[in-house]
Amino acid sequence: MNSQPSLKVENLRTHFKLARPHLFAKQPTVYAVDGVSFEIEQGRTFGLVGESGCGKSTTALSVLRLVEPTSGSVILKGTDVCQLNQEELRLYRRNMQIIFQDPYSSMNPRATAGEIIRSPLKILNIGTPQEQNERVEELLKLVGLRPEQRNLYPHQFSGGQRQLICVARALAPNPDFIVCDEPVSALDVAIQSQILNLLVRLQREFNLTYLFISHDMAVVQHICDDIAVMYLGKIVEKTDRRSLFMNVKHPYTKALLAAVPTTDPKLKGSSAPLKGDVPSPINPPAGCHFHSRCPLAEARCVEEDPVLQEILPNHWVACHLA
Repeated sequence: MNSQPSLKVENLRTHFKLARPHLFAKQPTVYAVDGVSFEIEQGRTFGLVGESGCGKSTTALSVLRLVEPTSGSVILKGTDVCQLNQEELRLYRRNMQIIFQDPYSSMNPRATAGEIIRSPLKILNIGTPQEQNERVEELLKLVGLRPEQRNLYPHQFSGGQRQLICVARALAPNPDFIVCDEPVSALDVAIQSQILNLLVRLQREFNLTYLFISHDMAVVQHICDDIAVMYLGKIVEKTDRRSLFMNVKHPYTKALLAAVPTTDPKLKGSSAPLKGDVPSPINPPAGCHFHSRCPLAEARCVEEDPVLQEILPNHWVACHLA
């Protein structure tokens, strides 16, 4: 493992100001990401998991500055992405790419597969037209598509094939770091495994670093080396894959794991299902954000916000009772 992380995120916050309901009202704020920190070593996969609305996708978009963070730092290969101006950021994007959740909506329906894969090369002025054409053919073969399919349009491909095109597009500028924002959630199970195995193979071949966003614990267990669990804009547990699944500490993580279908009778009913809905990020609860749904909550949890602390080697938990 490298001594220096490929990506280091420190105290990242992304807050959205909303319109006032009336002239004298306080301006509402959505605390989408509220003090998130993590590191990813080169060639490893870091997973962010949690229920819908927990802030994991906003974290990923903020890391790439597709959404402007409110504060914090995102250091990729020694460069603070948050300090780059727009032209510097445009040029630096060759080092960081993204694979979106819905392959169809993330592609121009009027562009061919070849044009879609070639677009990052044209935008970043990488190579001559001939070199760009050769790169497109190379990438099509790399992800398992035929070179002649470059002339087809997105609607002529299956959902899995469209995601392969998106993977090829992300690889086009030869990045070091790729965000995978729920890249298989829109696909059926058989195709999911194909895409996940491809991502693992590409990572080994090109030493890629992944930030993998998912709500599916089984998918995360398959592909991630390290995992952080998010709840209402904050990380509540962070550790390596083995520790998370074998020695879980936070009651929210236990509830997520209990929801995963299993045939193991020892795991069935190991945690009561969560009650209620996720509180609003506009008005999060005082103290521990999870206390309103936690079966173990005490008076201290209502009043005092727990700090993310290392309770075991490389195992961080934000819980008074851990």
